[in-house]
Amino acid sequence: MAAQINGEVHPSSATLQKSIELGDSAYQTFAKPLLSIFARPYQYVSPYVKKADHLGAGALNKIDERLPALKKPTNELYLGGKQVVFYPVVKGKETTDHVFSIYSSECKKVGGEGVVTTARLLSLLAWSSPARRWTGLVTSSEPARRRRKRLASKQTRLPPKSSTRSTKTGDD
Repeated sequence: MAAQINGEVHPSSATLQKSIELGDSAYQTFAKPLLSIFARPYQYVSPYVKKADHLGAGALNKIDERLPALKKPTNELYLGGKQVVFYPVVKGKETTDHVFSIYSSECKKVGGEGVVTTARLLSLLAWSSPARRWTGLVTSSEPARRRRKRLASKQTRLPPKSSTRSTKTGDD
């Protein structure tokens, strides 16, 4: 049994067909007579229902404006979330590739493969300016950083101006 777009269902079994017949008979017996009874009060309520519908539609439009992700298809939201979650992995892979490309280019500059060449290359890379700066930041302690900052601020301060104060002369 395939559901149709317009809501019609083609009964394929006797049980399903019997269920549809019972539902239709219940509608004919109970609901149809009540429709005429509720038609008159609905005329009084219908403007309020329309106003509530209008307000609800306006609220949903505002929500759609403020949260445009609600309009996106599920697959697009899934892919966006996946990119956010795997961002550290992707950046780690890019960084690894970058480091190995620098290592291989430096290895070619130094002169090939081997224990001596590798040791020489690692010492060059370890004592490069960015590496030293990074290791200094990582290994230095908080008091040492404060001390360096205090010394740097003392070096940049100007000496106090010598001012000549006029002494008060007057009767005390």
